[in-house]
Amino acid sequence: MKKFLVILTIVAIGIIFPFLMSEHTNQVVYCDDELSREEIEQIIEESINSQLGDLDFSDFESILNELGKSEKEVFGSSSILDKINQIISGEFSENQESIWTSILNLFFDDVLSFLPLISLVIAIGVAFSMASASRPKSRNKSIGDIIHFVCYGAIIIILVGVTVSMINLTSETIQNIKAQMDVAFPILLTVMTAIGGVVSVGVYQPAVAVLSGTITTIFTTILMPIFIFRLVFSIVSNISNNIKLEKFASFFSSAFKWIVGAVFTIFSAFLTIQGITAGNVDGISFRTAKFAIKNSVPLLGGYLSDSLNLIIASSVLIKNAVGACGLILLFATIIVPVVKLIVFMFCLKFAAAILEPITDSRISNFISMLAKSISLLIVLILGCAFMYVLLSGMIMCTANFF
Repeated sequence: MKKFLVILTIVAIGIIFPFLMSEHTNQVVYCDDELSREEIEQIIEESINSQLGDLDFSDFESILNELGKSEKEVFGSSSILDKINQIISGEFSENQESIWTSILNLFFDDVLSFLPLISLVIAIGVAFSMASASRPKSRNKSIGDIIHFVCYGAIIIILVGVTVSMINLTSETIQNIKAQMDVAFPILLTVMTAIGGVVSVGVYQPAVAVLSGTITTIFTTILMPIFIFRLVFSIVSNISNNIKLEKFASFFSSAFKWIVGAVFTIFSAFLTIQGITAGNVDGISFRTAKFAIKNSVPLLGGYLSDSLNLIIASSVLIKNAVGACGLILLFATIIVPVVKLIVFMFCLKFAAAILEPITDSRISNFISMLAKSISLLIVLILGCAFMYVLLSGMIMCTANFF
């Protein structure tokens, strides 16, 4: 009788247990399927707020507070955290019209600010032409040389003074870009580590160090002196017809371009190849971990795998939003000096074009060479900004495991 009861109990358990398991499993799937879109969005929003609260944006806020009124108008927000939330929610696209309005205002303001300067340079050139035409004709050219030296010296004093301020503006802008790199990339790499992009972080850390350290040092300690040497030779070569230094100015210009091109090529090639490889390795590791969770944990594996997807999705949103916010801040930082340099360059070209037929060719040649030199300063700023954008773009495109 006891054996019969034991056998009957075992059979009953064998019959009832599968139904219980099936019912329990159906309940888990049923609860998972009942999650509405609003509930999922709420879970992601809570995860985003929690992770944003753990990140320190105080240095970012300090950089933003140091910007001028025009830069803040281009940035479109008074707080870094508010801008990140706008990017995540997609509301930042509504400020595009105001950004273009701010840029146009910057352009016209710079034109008006340089107009008196260029008018003065043109007036000096016209006065030189009139004085040269009214001097008594003689075989002795000393009077003409004195008139040229006086007018040329006045133009040099005016334009070189403005050029020095442009050099200082360029150096400050490069230092601001470096400061933004030192603040933005640690946050991006921290979020990437939380996502699971460990291999990618190992690749990008030396790239960040090289960009914020070595490359910015090359730009400020090598390329900036080359620009100054070119400017000096441009001035000296146009003092007299007997001084021939145009080839030296051309040499420094070529050296500048070759150094910039080599830095861009090496950095871009290294970053692109290493970044693509690291992203693939992290993607395989993430999918392997997700597969292991889903198939190794009984009953709750699928639920945990989906929860992991939600957490990773919120982290990816934060990473890309921080990267996009950094790029917008970069744009707001460089737009003012770049527009100012471009306007100054075209004003110089305009003055050289007007003075060429009415004054000595040495004056118009100097103004034209100075305009070409100003374009090198624009290359310095845009070069640093381009490599910042390239590195940020690679980080934003890496570790998106979806």
